[in-house]
Amino acid sequence: MPPPPPPQTLLLVGGALLLGRGTASSLDWGASGSLSLPERGESLRFLGQLKSVPAHRCLRDRTHFRRPWEKGAGAREERQEATWCYPEVLRQVLHLFGSEASRDAWPQKALEQLLTNVLSDLRDTRRGPAQRQGPSCSPPLAMAIREYFRRISHYLKDKGYRTCSWEIVRTEMQAALSGFPGPAERSPEKSRGSLEGSPLR
Repeated sequence: MPPPPPPQTLLLVGGALLLGRGTASSLDWGASGSLSLPERGESLRFLGQLKSVPAHRCLRDRTHFRRPWEKGAGAREERQEATWCYPEVLRQVLHLFGSEASRDAWPQKALEQLLTNVLSDLRDTRRGPAQRQGPSCSPPLAMAIREYFRRISHYLKDKGYRTCSWEIVRTEMQAALSGFPGPAERSPEKSRGSLEGSPLR
């Protein structure tokens, strides 16, 4: 029987659920629903520290998870809409890496650092001038993001949570967080470059 989750993990995931309660269409994300790439750097760094196997060993396990925010990436309006869905992505990352299977896959200290920083990023997306309410993630895109993470969870389960399957997912999360539309609009070419920079692509 697996050991119970560490108290720190339960607190982190519980805090994320508290931040995320309610429907996606009713949440107020403050002045901005996303973080710029430099502000995401710590989460990306901790994701990088989780790496436990050389990328070339996992090439046969590659798959395409179909990130929903890449659809219509050339349309400024659609990219701006996606910006407000970043908190939903962060909540899903917390659920994924706060799971029991994840705790069995990674060193506990490195995993706790990642979860702590992602939770901090989620809190940062809620900060803004008092009484100022910005747009929220549209229900269709929020649902598509949750479906994207369900595909990732099913992939891990189908692969038996093997080391290479987690490495593929870790790399996918790095690309997903670095390439997610930020407050400052970027050109489609620059966005595609950040998404395709992984050695597993």
